[in-house]
Amino acid sequence: MKRQRILLLGGSGYLGAQIDSCLRTSQEHEVVATCFSGAIQPGWTRVNVKDAETFAALVSAASPDVLIWALRGNDSADAQELIEIGMRVLLAHIPKQAKLIYLSTDGVFGNKPGPFTEQEEWELLDERNPLAGYCLAKIMGEQMVREQHDHHLILRFGPIYGKNVQGIWDKRTKALVSELQEGRGVVRTENLYKSFVHVEDLGRAVAELVTSSHKGTLHLGPEEKASYYTFCRSMAKDFGYAPELVHGEILSAEKARELGIPLDTSLDTSKGRAWVKTEFRGVSGQEK
Repeated sequence: MKRQRILLLGGSGYLGAQIDSCLRTSQEHEVVATCFSGAIQPGWTRVNVKDAETFAALVSAASPDVLIWALRGNDSADAQELIEIGMRVLLAHIPKQAKLIYLSTDGVFGNKPGPFTEQEEWELLDERNPLAGYCLAKIMGEQMVREQHDHHLILRFGPIYGKNVQGIWDKRTKALVSELQEGRGVVRTENLYKSFVHVEDLGRAVAELVTSSHKGTLHLGPEEKASYYTFCRSMAKDFGYAPELVHGEILSAEKARELGIPLDTSLDTSKGRAWVKTEFRGVSGQEK
């Protein structure tokens, strides 16, 4: 079997590093991963995706069989620039036969109530939501990929958690543990639901889909949704703290609208779980 050439954009990121590790365990792939800052690891190359000329040269030289877009951006403005500049360059230089895997988010569903299937129409987040700009960038990317590259796979998922291959924890868990270490209780919302997905499981699933023939849009993650309250109680227990240190609160529908926060952006992952062999772990004690 011919070894596949894979170009992984964002290989130094929290999720990107996990995908990179999963890909390199297989002898089927030749992997080039990109980074923007920090130390370069073996098999990585430094590139500024917003430097159109340099990025175009990289894509053309790599001539990948599969390209994975795992870029996130430092903030909303940066995320939008990555799409407006980087995605435009990518779509102009990627081989037509190459498979493009674009990593998106559950945030494309705005203020509708979940769980969402892949067929659900996207909706912009309220501009008062601090993630509105980032989610807009993801929507822009989805639209460009669908319209300009037929051989694509758009992957959506909820908040990622866990320790990745580099020993890095997600910011949500790090913040929780930091608060608990100070010996004070924390408050988390009981009726704000997400499809939390472990970084190890998501990394394996993305790597698995590299060699699949599937196209279109796919939701990845466990079957069950969980509230932030349930998630944080589970994480507290895993780190050896009493779950009772995490207290619950209810966010009223009126207050949620005022803040531009959708109460349930959980995903229907039945299609994704049928497509991959990876088993997605659930959050202990989470709601069905």
